[in-house]
Amino acid sequence: MTKKNVIAAAVAGSVVASMLFGWAKLRPTDPLEAKVRTLQAEVSSQREELLGYTKYTDYLYASKEQLQEQMKFIAATVVRREGYTRVVNKSILGVNFNSIVAISYTSEYSFGYALKPGDYDIASTATGIKLTLRKPILVAPPSTSNLSHQILSGSVFTNSQAAVIGLYEGLDTRTLASGRALAADEAVVALCEKKLTAFLKDFLAKQPGVKHIPNIIISYK
Repeated sequence: MTKKNVIAAAVAGSVVASMLFGWAKLRPTDPLEAKVRTLQAEVSSQREELLGYTKYTDYLYASKEQLQEQMKFIAATVVRREGYTRVVNKSILGVNFNSIVAISYTSEYSFGYALKPGDYDIASTATGIKLTLRKPILVAPPSTSNLSHQILSGSVFTNSQAAVIGLYEGLDTRTLASGRALAADEAVVALCEKKLTAFLKDFLAKQPGVKHIPNIIISYK
């Protein structure tokens, strides 16, 4: 085929293609076909949306492992100013003298859940997600700071270093007992639940395809 023939064929092809394209544009669209395509698109979109509302169930097992690994980082912290009084006895020449001293300090407590394997569970229910576990506990020894004292009565107490140090003897034992009792306080339990559910919701919301996180209920053993 000569060069002239090739050019002629190319021109003829372009003309035919242009005619076919024009015909396709002018051909009326079947209303029923268009409606079917629209309905298919809507159904597909709704299906994806509905799947997104239950997709969180695919990640409940992973969230259980994540909770166990991260539990130490989601403890609830409570800081309180506390105090008590002590009677300090001192013997001078065989005579006993008493002084009453008020001791004040700031305590910091950390509360959380002991999430050991087999000791808690996460399950999907008809109303949402149910966490079954044991009640919050004190998860670390309390720390104390800003220690101070005031002599309320008596005059034999001295502010020597040894005497002051003696005032705070047993403070660790006192705060430990206070922390364990405080773990059962309703406000502390509510704070722990808030921290736990917030962590779980945040983890599930970041998973692919999840569009909705239902209500999370905590149940205690």
